[in-house]
Amino acid sequence: MAGSRIPDERLVEFIGLVEEFLRAGYDRAPRSGPGAVKMAAKEGVSRGWFANANQGFPWIDIARDRLQLEPDWSAYRPRQYQHRPPGLPVIPSQDHVVEDEPEGSPVRIVVVGDAHDSPHLKDKSRFEWIGAYAAERGIERIVSVGDWMTMDCFSSHTDRATFEGLAKPTFEQDIESFHESQRAFQRGLAGHKPKLDITLGNHEHRAWRYDNFHPDGLSHALLVQEAFSQWGWRTSLYGEYRFIEGVGFVHVPFNAMGRPLTQAQRPNKAMFDTIHGDDHRATQITDFKSGPVRSPTVYSAGTALPPGFIEGFASKGGSTWRSGICEAVLWGGYVRSWSFTEMVLLRHRYGQTP
Repeated sequence: MAGSRIPDERLVEFIGLVEEFLRAGYDRAPRSGPGAVKMAAKEGVSRGWFANANQGFPWIDIARDRLQLEPDWSAYRPRQYQHRPPGLPVIPSQDHVVEDEPEGSPVRIVVVGDAHDSPHLKDKSRFEWIGAYAAERGIERIVSVGDWMTMDCFSSHTDRATFEGLAKPTFEQDIESFHESQRAFQRGLAGHKPKLDITLGNHEHRAWRYDNFHPDGLSHALLVQEAFSQWGWRTSLYGEYRFIEGVGFVHVPFNAMGRPLTQAQRPNKAMFDTIHGDDHRATQITDFKSGPVRSPTVYSAGTALPPGFIEGFASKGGSTWRSGICEAVLWGGYVRSWSFTEMVLLRHRYGQTP
C-alpha cells in the first residue's frame, strides 16, 4: 500500500502494535531474533496490511512524518521481568541439591604440625602456647600429625663417626627432651583435658627402623609409644590413618608402593578430607572429581617449630615453611572450617615477645 493511501487510523493502530511487542519483551534493535517492529509487521501480514513483514518498517517513518507519531521505545522491558501466567516461573527452574544438616554436633580440633622437638631446641615455650590456645578456646580434641620429636639419635643421615655426628643426642636425651615438651604443654593446658591423638611421623619411625637393624632385645619403638601414652596420647603408627568424624589424619599419605605421595597427587588420590603433616607447609588443596559429589580437600598443617625457625637441612630452601597451629571444625565427614594461626601470634598472646 502506497504511503499516501495508508489511512491515518491504520498507522496509529500499527504504532500501537509495535508498543505492545515492546512491552512483551521484543527490543527495538535486537542483536538476534525479531524485534518489535518485525513482530508488529508479521501481525500486519496476518491482517492483510502487508505482503511481507519487511514492508512494516517504512510505516514508522510515514507515521512520524505525517502524524508526528512514533512508538514509545521506552516501553521495552526484558522478558525475564514480565509478569507470567500463574504457575509459570519468572526464570527457568534450575535443579539443585540441598545438603541436609549432618547428624550429631560439630567437633573442634587443634591440629599440631611437625614440632620437631629436640634437645638442641631447649626453649619449650611454644608447647605451652599451644596448650594455652586450646584451653582458652575449650578445644575438645588435639591431634598431632606426627614428628613431635626429631629423634636425631637414630638419624641415618648423619654418621656418628663424623664431626656433625658427635653432636647427635642419645636416645635418653631425646626422650627427656620430649618429656620437657609435654610438661610445658600441660602447663599451657592448665587443667583442661582434651582428647589427644598422634599419627606418628617418619621421625618417630626412626626408632622402628633402628630396632629392625639392631635386634638386640631392646625395643626403642615400644619406649617411644610408652612415652606418648604416659602423657595421654593415643598413637597411630607411621602411615596409618586416624579417622575422626570421617576425616582422615595421617603424617603423610602413601602411594601403593608405600612411598609418600607428592603434593599434587594427594588431592587427586584422596577419597575423603585429609589432614597431614610432613611437608611443613600450610596448604589447602582440592582436586576436581566428576559427578554430583563433593571433592575431598587435603590440608597440610605446617610446622609447630619456634617462630621463624627452619631446620638446618632446609635452611637454603625453607621459604615455604610455616610455623603455627591449625584449628578445624569437623562435621558430617568433612572439614567445615579451617584456620592457621602463626606461632608468632601465639607468642604475642601467650608468651613473652623478645
